[in-house]
Amino acid sequence: MTIVGLYPLLHSLYISLTNYNPTFGTSYAFIGFANYARAFGDGQFWYSVGLTLAFTAISVALSLTLAVFLALLFNQNRLGFVVLRTFLLIPMLITPIAVGITWRTMMMPDLGVLNYLLSLIGVGHLSWASSPSSALASVVLVDVWQWTPFMFIIIFAGLRSLPKSPFEAAAIDGAGHLATFMNVTLPMLKPVIVIATLLRIVDAFRTYDTVYIITRGGPDFATDLLSVYLQRVNFRIFDLGYGSALSWIALVIVLVVVLVFVNLTGFLKLVADKENR
Repeated sequence: MTIVGLYPLLHSLYISLTNYNPTFGTSYAFIGFANYARAFGDGQFWYSVGLTLAFTAISVALSLTLAVFLALLFNQNRLGFVVLRTFLLIPMLITPIAVGITWRTMMMPDLGVLNYLLSLIGVGHLSWASSPSSALASVVLVDVWQWTPFMFIIIFAGLRSLPKSPFEAAAIDGAGHLATFMNVTLPMLKPVIVIATLLRIVDAFRTYDTVYIITRGGPDFATDLLSVYLQRVNFRIFDLGYGSALSWIALVIVLVVVLVFVNLTGFLKLVADKENR
């Protein structure tokens, strides 16, 4: 862990305090916090941060909603549901690069299968990822398609593990399906939902592969997520000193988002209550 984790982390911190750029030669100078000061005036960086936060919030919210719905739907012993649950997990088993290539082909305005299917029901062709107005929605769609199964399997497992007695008591009291879900299922499922959402937030914040394959951050920077911008600074411009500083700022932003989420959801209290039982 020291070799593959701690040393690269500390080395990147040191690099962030220099003007290291391999295209200018092997020598570089220590410049202190100049890269961090430069970052605060980088409008494109903060645009990417805002775009990433919006992408994460929308994608996670949609994935969570669909995952809860599907978990409730498949929490029944019906013929064929086991097979359907297996098929439902397939998207998250496909490599992100393959997902990106497949969806980019499907979203082609003229030859893509999505517009062909829309034409069959009388809907005009959509621009999908080739238009600045719809590109972000398109990559959100792909992200939700691929990672909703991840949240589904966690929430479904939690739903299966809930005790039966509270539901039986609710049925005796005459509670309907909605009342049972809001007052019985959801409160007991909260720890599982919080954990699944937390994991998904961290994963969505660093989404790179599918977005880069589908849009390269475009068109017109409409999908220039933080991961795409960091890749451009570090591995296309090779401004590694500045790129390392941006990466550390991104790490701090992720930590702040996670801490805010943990405090708002009372996650630590949930863990403490669980350990005290």
